[in-house]
Amino acid sequence: MFKHLITLCIGASIFIANTSFALTAKSTPLEGSNTAVAYMLPGKTNVSGYNIDTFYHPASTQKLLTALSATLFLGNDYTFKTKLLIASSAVKNNKPVVTNGTINSDVVIKFVGDPTLTTANYYNLLSVLTQYNIKKINGKVILDISRFGEPNRAPGWSWNDLPVCFSAPSAPIILNKNCTYATLNTNGAGNVVVPNVPSGVPINIVADAIAVNARDYGGDCELQANLYYGNKYHLTGCVPLQKNNKPYPLSLAIIDPNQWGLDWTVKYLSKLGISTTGGVELSKNPRSDLTMLAQVKSQRLQALVKYMLERSNNLYADAIAKNLAYEYYNVPATYNRASRAIRSILKQYAKIDLSETYIVDGSGLSPHNMLRPRDLLNVLTYIKQHDKKLDLINSLPISGKSGTMHWRRSSVEEPLKFNVIAKTGTLQNISNIAGFVRSKNNNLIPFVMFTNSISYDQNTRNKVKNRRIASPHYNYEKYVLLQIYDEAEIKRPQ
Repeated sequence: MFKHLITLCIGASIFIANTSFALTAKSTPLEGSNTAVAYMLPGKTNVSGYNIDTFYHPASTQKLLTALSATLFLGNDYTFKTKLLIASSAVKNNKPVVTNGTINSDVVIKFVGDPTLTTANYYNLLSVLTQYNIKKINGKVILDISRFGEPNRAPGWSWNDLPVCFSAPSAPIILNKNCTYATLNTNGAGNVVVPNVPSGVPINIVADAIAVNARDYGGDCELQANLYYGNKYHLTGCVPLQKNNKPYPLSLAIIDPNQWGLDWTVKYLSKLGISTTGGVELSKNPRSDLTMLAQVKSQRLQALVKYMLERSNNLYADAIAKNLAYEYYNVPATYNRASRAIRSILKQYAKIDLSETYIVDGSGLSPHNMLRPRDLLNVLTYIKQHDKKLDLINSLPISGKSGTMHWRRSSVEEPLKFNVIAKTGTLQNISNIAGFVRSKNNNLIPFVMFTNSISYDQNTRNKVKNRRIASPHYNYEKYVLLQIYDEAEIKRPQ
């Protein structure tokens, strides 16, 4: 059990831009915030900006490191392959030896941490057994999880975020992005909510939470969760009533991915009418005496990187980083090996030295990560210089158009609209942006802007949280982007 009581952020939220006001560019940062700017003007050899060599929390802008290192080492055509295998001794003439519906062999599913693998994909993979008329496995069904070591979550990930799908664990077994959905029936204010888990989904939810009117939700009255191994969730606190008393949408990160895989395997074998004498178990010891019957391939790495950058998907980032580590070192991947692989590859292939940085994951989700603006600017400069081969810039969100830049308040208006191509990075009290500005002279200018230590009064915080106003730090961000668009020098704020 996770003994901490965890504040739960739930339901998918879509940001709808407030167009009732224009954001004013201001030449001074938000008071009390810690900012840095780095960019390279056309024809210049020196980096413009300030605090260029100070360490900051990069948040999801760190995904640019993962994207570049993976593209350099694995290549855009790399795919994740989840395999169904049997003992080579049980194969004859390229077919499994099946007698009266029985195969005398273990069946091995080799999981590789494919972030795109769905339960439907997995069912289709297992159903290949029925194509060979296999009804009984005289042996075990083994889920090979040897590709990654533990833990499944990086150092520093917030306890508060563990139940939320953007913190889904990066493990060898990933099914449906290691995230699941349910609803809570509220039945009016003052009543205990009733969990409704979709039929067949192997999780368990117990709820003592109370439904309250929307105006009473927040502060000391929020939905919270205790997390238990085996994907069991205990909900307490409050749930806000929805319009027309509709069920409250709930999204939950899977806590125990190994149990998640075991439960789906048992469920699908039963559905396919396949029995096994040895049961279903996990293994961290890969076997070499196996022959592949079938596999599920992901899309090409380039498509996965694009999804990761546009959606800022943490699971994709860490799955890519860990697979990068596995392929680079040929040993089980860990977060530590992933960070070392990223550094080594960028130094070896791009001559970018990140030896003084502190990297603990591939996603930037951990606040332990520390990066200098100059480091990230070097990455962006390399991407720009080699993009004909890398084709990474096309994978970045575009202001006013796509991904996390679609509604970013600093750049949704002319002349910045469509001209900022960048990765965003957000954690509590952190809001960063890094990428490229297409200037008024049609030059593509690489830039990094880190804004850490964002805070303001409670009234402003409530308005920002409820999307009634844009965060005040965007005023200075807009100013910086406009200066870069004009190819002007930005002085250190007084």
